Amino acid sequence: MKQILTTLFCFVSVMLSCEKPADGIVINPPTKPTTPTTPTTPETPETPENPEQPQDPGTPVVAPDGYVIVGYVTSWGNRMPDPTYLTHINYAFGKVDSDFETLKISGESRLKKIVALKSSHPNLKVVLSIGGWGAGNFSEMAADEAHRKKFCQNCLNAVKKFNLDGIDLDWEYPTSSSAGISSSPADKQNFTLLVKDLRAVLGSDKLLTMASSSSAKYVNFKDFIEYMNFVNLMTYDMGDPPYHNAGLYKSGKTRRSCDESVTLHYQAGVPYDKIVLGMPFYGRDDEKTKPFTAGDDDNFVYYCDIAKGDYTECWDATAMVPYLTDAAGTMMLSYDNETSIGLKADYVKQKGLKGAMYWAIEGDDSNWTLSKAIAGRLIGWTDPNPPQQQEAFLATNPYVEKFLEEVNYPCTNNPDTDKEYSYSSVIGYPGGGPSENNIEIPPTYTITWTAAESSQKLRVWEGSWSREYSLSGGVGSQDITNLVPGTTYNWQVTASGNAVVASGTFDTRGLLHQVYFTPNVRNGRDLGGYKGFGGKTTVYHKLYRGGRIDKKYCNEEGRKEMLAEGIRAEVDLREASDVPSSSPLGSSVAFYAPGFDSGYNHMVRDNPEKVKNTFCWVVARLRENKPVYFHCAAGRDRTATLAVLLEGALGVSENDMAKDYELTYFSPADWGMSTDDNGNPYYGHVRTTYSYKSIRKTIFNQTDSGTYQERIVKYLLKIGVPQKDIDDLRNIMLK
Repeated sequence: MKQILTTLFCFVSVMLSCEKPADGIVINPPTKPTTPTTPTTPETPETPENPEQPQDPGTPVVAPDGYVIVGYVTSWGNRMPDPTYLTHINYAFGKVDSDFETLKISGESRLKKIVALKSSHPNLKVVLSIGGWGAGNFSEMAADEAHRKKFCQNCLNAVKKFNLDGIDLDWEYPTSSSAGISSSPADKQNFTLLVKDLRAVLGSDKLLTMASSSSAKYVNFKDFIEYMNFVNLMTYDMGDPPYHNAGLYKSGKTRRSCDESVTLHYQAGVPYDKIVLGMPFYGRDDEKTKPFTAGDDDNFVYYCDIAKGDYTECWDATAMVPYLTDAAGTMMLSYDNETSIGLKADYVKQKGLKGAMYWAIEGDDSNWTLSKAIAGRLIGWTDPNPPQQQEAFLATNPYVEKFLEEVNYPCTNNPDTDKEYSYSSVIGYPGGGPSENNIEIPPTYTITWTAAESSQKLRVWEGSWSREYSLSGGVGSQDITNLVPGTTYNWQVTASGNAVVASGTFDTRGLLHQVYFTPNVRNGRDLGGYKGFGGKTTVYHKLYRGGRIDKKYCNEEGRKEMLAEGIRAEVDLREASDVPSSSPLGSSVAFYAPGFDSGYNHMVRDNPEKVKNTFCWVVARLRENKPVYFHCAAGRDRTATLAVLLEGALGVSENDMAKDYELTYFSPADWGMSTDDNGNPYYGHVRTTYSYKSIRKTIFNQTDSGTYQERIVKYLLKIGVPQKDIDDLRNIMLK
């Protein structure tokens, strides 16, 4: 099987409208390599050919047709893929024959079996991948117009003959003879001509994709990307031990990471929504000692064949990949497992990429463990027989959860006659605060494991958010607070040498992400989880509101908790005389203090310029990916005013805006519980509703028509907030 892998490494896929190839490009004949070589070490990262820095597109937007999962199937294998776990199959390989025109396909009978899967899975796409490591004759074919056009026609013939959905180009690589193939300095231009000719022949309804080196070198993407449906990044083979094969992020054990490769391709002209991230279903061992591949010509081992034996499984918490070490702590195998593959699928979603690709289906185990890790995240696959799991942990305070579930505020859309937005709706709210019912503040989930004797690190994460705890040897539990509801969290404990001690997952439920920053920060909560415009939901970990965090209100432990939460910008809305000169969280946190003497009408009616500047400052920090915590003293009037403007711009319902206002009085530091005639506790914080209604009335008075949310947007535009800031806020905050 290892012989399979010497021919390995390729991927691609793409599509779009056609256009005639450009004329006038000088085509030089290829030159034969003087000394054909096979690469034994990964390429050294370089600056791409097109290094100009385009603007980041902002929050990722998934293409209307959803994510793709491309799995390579080899002609020499015998395992059949399961279309349940992918959307596209790339059949490897077809080759350019020695006449530079004929398309030679290996294992035609196997290809027919693969295509036959479409009868039971009509949405499945099967694409012929042409090339592979050491597959030559590309340079000669592309350099000659007659050869090139005839070859393209033969590609179309194959598509028709085998009922294929497109062609994937895996030329490794234009302008390079490292694989023992011919090359020419003109290969870049000729590759562009080949792509244009193929698109013209295939038409717009067939896929045209390509496999690209992790370096983003060898081709001029900007010259042909419009003709491609997507580009499969070969984000693997980027290192042999002691370096990672396919680290997700840069660390001391990477030569190039997946994240760096994505950036290189984006800078070279490939949009994020045409990038497909490659994932290896195999590992690479030490090329000299070959502990896993002794006697083989290569140092590749499929995931299903990895036998850990006496080796220790370790985890690189920076690169986000596992590796095996010997007794001396030396890396012996770099590979991917279910956890790292799942993290890469999460990365695809976070970056707004087109999807995931892997080499190859033969590498997965008999239970399709790696394939399921991708499919569960990108195409909604769910296990019909999931393992028994404990009930999801309620991350929202139970009393607050009950309020959110049971209380509603009907909207009359008339600020003068509306009497529903008042404490009267909840003044008799039954139950009791945490102190009356012994409810835990904050809600705490406890992770337990069998402790190691040496010092340990616990890492908890979901998506791009993560938190680390340093623990002594012998400790086998840790309390976790400030959890986002409706989330699956991953956790892993490592000991000395990064050896994995234990790992697992847990789920959370609830309606609100409350945040508790000790000892006296009031009203802390995340503005994520609300429904906004277009049926989208406001995201977590971006906007937080609450009370003051200086002096006695937030100690060192609380400030560490805020930084661990990810907060990187602070807006202090108090009057200027109360505001410190910089953020109590430290110099790394951006700080802004507009100076409002009070909230509501004082802000929206009397200080529109300050409101505009504050709103724009918050959006600017979100563009920089700096989550914002905004507050006044108690986190009530001034904080609620800014919250209403932000929520209104996002399309949050009046019912939810009103609930968010009421929650101002549900702070653990200010529960305001009363007792009825029978001695039963209830929520009865006595206060006027003038403040909340006053901002509503001002917004209505200063705008001519529309819902409350529409009027808030009109107000923001009227005071000078650019439409782009409102659009960017929505792009960042709504998903």
